[in-house]
Amino acid sequence: MPEPPYLEGGAAGRCNAGLLMGLHAHERIELSSISARLPRALDGALPPGVPAEIVPVPEEGRLEASSELLRRPLGRLSRGEFGDRVRELAVDVEVLHLDQAQTAWCNLGTDVPAVVHLHYLVRLDQPRIPGNLRRAIWRFRVAAGQRQAARRHRFLVANSTTVGNEIRRETPNADVTVVPLVLDPAHYQPSLDSGEPVVGFIGSGGWPMTAAAAHRLVDRVWPLVRREIPEARLRVAGRRMDTLGLRAGDGVEIQGEVRSGSDFMREVSVLLFAPVGGSGTKVKVLEALASGLPVVTNAIGAEGVASNEGVVVAEDNETLARAAVSILRDPEERRQRGVAGLQAFKDGHTPRVAAGMLFELYSRMANSG
Repeated sequence: MPEPPYLEGGAAGRCNAGLLMGLHAHERIELSSISARLPRALDGALPPGVPAEIVPVPEEGRLEASSELLRRPLGRLSRGEFGDRVRELAVDVEVLHLDQAQTAWCNLGTDVPAVVHLHYLVRLDQPRIPGNLRRAIWRFRVAAGQRQAARRHRFLVANSTTVGNEIRRETPNADVTVVPLVLDPAHYQPSLDSGEPVVGFIGSGGWPMTAAAAHRLVDRVWPLVRREIPEARLRVAGRRMDTLGLRAGDGVEIQGEVRSGSDFMREVSVLLFAPVGGSGTKVKVLEALASGLPVVTNAIGAEGVASNEGVVVAEDNETLARAAVSILRDPEERRQRGVAGLQAFKDGHTPRVAAGMLFELYSRMANSG
């Protein structure tokens, strides 16, 4: 894994924490897990009873990054202590699971069947001509790394049919399995629902798609909600959210980074999140469902989540606002949608579900020779 599987770490780490729980609990899987820890990685705690070896990775030099840009994009983790340790572990296993394109080069020099788990595809997320040179270089590196990962490996895992179909389109010979993202259900408690009209939005302001969604919500959707419910409040939380220049006031509270995302979900009445782009399953939507919290989003926000009454899907600003207002005004609708969303989470996004699907894939890989 390119980041530690912490319960309150990065989004991918939170999902990997749940996935590891399911794999460790599976009676026919013997698992060893190893994670890199980059210098600016978020702190957190491992799930109880789920060991993971954490290997610190030093900062990459600019010259080093440039030299690998074309030959081995996103190949940083394959070099040094982390890559050596992965290859050392690979000697005694039947299957190697490489999480995201950042680890996809770590099986160089091994002969064990390997699967690469791609959470999203940057070529579906970012504009082809980003607004600045630094973002353009970053996009090129990630897109090239993801494309190489798909071309170099026969077995691939995606978290949504959208990502899976795009991989199949570009690499028709790939064996692609869609496995839903999962979370540790014990880490999420039911929403407190004080009855106050409080809307929540949480995400990383450093991710362009999330930043654009925050601006859309604050500038265009929220005024429509406040017009109907003047006493409504919007709480915007997440790392670097307080650096985006979002307009506070008119019921908008910019909290920035919070200690616990799961606690944040308990303190709002509905999650309102309408991204303008971005591929893959949105972890904040899963966290809301795991907390029994209704969600108002659009088709992009609902990607990778089975259709259920806990998620209201709307596209234009007016319809999004009307859906949020309806939920805020009606305690019974709020309760029913929360119950439906929690049941959908239990049916499709718990560790046991993903572990069973991956066991079938691992078995097929081990038998493939």
